[in-house]
Amino acid sequence: GSAIGAGVLLLAPGNLSRASTIQDWYNQPLAWRVLEHFSERLPSAMGAYWQVYIAFIILLISVVLSRNSSSKLMFGSFLFILGAIAANVAFLASPAMPSRALNGALCFMILSISFVAHSAFTKFNKASIYLSVTTYAMAFLYFIPSYILYYSSIKSISKQTEIREEIIDRAKHNKQDQAIIPDYYFPPVLHAGPSLDTFNSEAMSRYYGIDLK
Repeated sequence: GSAIGAGVLLLAPGNLSRASTIQDWYNQPLAWRVLEHFSERLPSAMGAYWQVYIAFIILLISVVLSRNSSSKLMFGSFLFILGAIAANVAFLASPAMPSRALNGALCFMILSISFVAHSAFTKFNKASIYLSVTTYAMAFLYFIPSYILYYSSIKSISKQTEIREEIIDRAKHNKQDQAIIPDYYFPPVLHAGPSLDTFNSEAMSRYYGIDLK
């Protein structure tokens, strides 16, 4: 089943179509592509989860101090770390690693940290309590500004969409052949993951029934 699913994804016509537009990558020697992936792309991809690593290290120290480590749980955590690495290594043959492609490895890392968290939160001493509270505080202090900035950005995008819609409606009402709409401005957020795709598809013109510039 997994092989069939992988085949459907890898052999999809869209992949072949995109591959034809990025021949520069495929024209490079295999050794260069391997070196580029492991020296540049893979470290960058794994580094995108730095918050998870910090929480993992703090919780692991807490487990050691509380002397509540379980070989089975640690082994499970280690396996999921390997899974996270493998998920990004799998992009060795791919010419690109878009942000959305990193979600698989992130899920593996979260699963890995859950094993350590289970050990950290089942037995406490003074030091482990302090470290656990530190982990929660770090996650909370990062989440609050991240959420506020993201909410502000989405609210701004919603307002910009209303303005663009008004421009299009006005142009159609005035029987104009085209409408010139401003590009979206995505306000700053803590990480690039939620930012908008800036590609202007021709399908938008067909959808609105007017040429959009």
